[in-house]
Amino acid sequence: MKKIIVAIVFLLALASCDKEFLDTVPESTINKEQLATSASANQAIVSGIYSALRSYGLAIGSNHEDYGHKSVLAAMDMMSNDMLMTKSSWYQSFYTYIGRQQTNSRSRLVWNTYYPQIKSTNIVLGGIPSNTADENLKAIRGQALALRGYFYFMLARTYGPRYIGNETKLCVPLYIEPTLEGKARSAVSDVYSLIESDLKESIELLASYKRLNNDSVDQTVAEAFLAEVYLEMGKYADAANMAHLARKDYTLLNEAEWMNGFYITKSNETMWGATLNSSISTFVANFFGHFDNTNASGYAGGMGIYKNIDKNLYNSISETDFRKKAFVSPSGNLTYPSLPAYANIKFRDPTIDAGSYIYMRSSEMYYIEAEALARSGNEASAKQILYEITITRDPSYTLSTNSGSSLINEIILQKRIELWGEGCAWYDMKRLGVSLTRDYDGSNHPAFGKFNIPAGDNRFIFQIPQAEIDANPLIVQNPL
Repeated sequence: MKKIIVAIVFLLALASCDKEFLDTVPESTINKEQLATSASANQAIVSGIYSALRSYGLAIGSNHEDYGHKSVLAAMDMMSNDMLMTKSSWYQSFYTYIGRQQTNSRSRLVWNTYYPQIKSTNIVLGGIPSNTADENLKAIRGQALALRGYFYFMLARTYGPRYIGNETKLCVPLYIEPTLEGKARSAVSDVYSLIESDLKESIELLASYKRLNNDSVDQTVAEAFLAEVYLEMGKYADAANMAHLARKDYTLLNEAEWMNGFYITKSNETMWGATLNSSISTFVANFFGHFDNTNASGYAGGMGIYKNIDKNLYNSISETDFRKKAFVSPSGNLTYPSLPAYANIKFRDPTIDAGSYIYMRSSEMYYIEAEALARSGNEASAKQILYEITITRDPSYTLSTNSGSSLINEIILQKRIELWGEGCAWYDMKRLGVSLTRDYDGSNHPAFGKFNIPAGDNRFIFQIPQAEIDANPLIVQNPL
């Protein structure tokens, strides 16, 4: 009987996203009483969530830009100042900001990646009582809470305004239990209140959880999620503390490890990711198919749809910083002579079709901690944290002498260099009120992407997808 229950719940967790989102009532015969005592059934649901987050075609359907959470991170970075594409093709809708419009199918990518998985977390959280004494159930509930909180954070940052100064404005609808009723959009403060509550409880519940690999969320990942949230909310002392706790048991990559291609999750800095192999990879419809410029079988390397670094950002990297070697210099690259100037060789999958996804690295926590300390008035500690990571990338780096906004700008610059292409750049632009600036003297952005958008413009907020507008009469649309 237990095997039957597990099978039914697993199929439920992987239910097609082609169904209307508002169909949020589970379709199995499993009731709350069974879920409350069945670790295997609940684990099947959570495992289904992790599987969905690295799966092809669940959000948009038969779209090669849709391969789960990693595709969202990539799409958001395509909208930043720091990345460009050389030909008009896949990811153009994001690069040109057309994808944020309600009638464009790409507006569904973030919405349909996370809301169906929120439905699954709600099934788990409705089944496992908050006061359970069972250690296995505690760990599963903790993972479900961490995931729900993070999914709402991704939705809030995409379809809502930045947090500070906009607390009473509309964000996204909140669903904390399965329901057939569509809901109106909640206020930014209410959404973040749930996010914070979910993540704080998850951190407590995951205290004793030891994961088998970093494909699942443990306490350090939940702490990292909360560090990102606190930075967005301007709770800088809390952000610094959470970032430090999250990273303290991870070691930084050396040059050889950093330059290895970022295609394996078993590395010192990987906090959370998805281990793929050839049997579950979707070949060109995956991250490396689009962003590995060295792969002749992919869209980037094979069709010349190169994903390159912005010239200004490249020029800001010190000549003694090994991270500069992750991009083709204007004078060329001996190993990859056919690649154009500024092409990224950071992301490389030598397996061709089995590269794994890294969702989050511990290095991000150094920059959150440093920025939060600087904004809290503890500049000495902020400089030291920045030094600790930068000296491992650039042996010529010396302790910063900057202060005030100059120090914060230095921290953000180093973060942009370190995490290029990993999903932080556009969300940071939005959080910090930075304009899109691609049309400048000497810009290497192509004509179709060479435009500027002022900070705070409506285009930094995605419109609610048309399908949701049609299905839910309570939804108020964002401006075009």
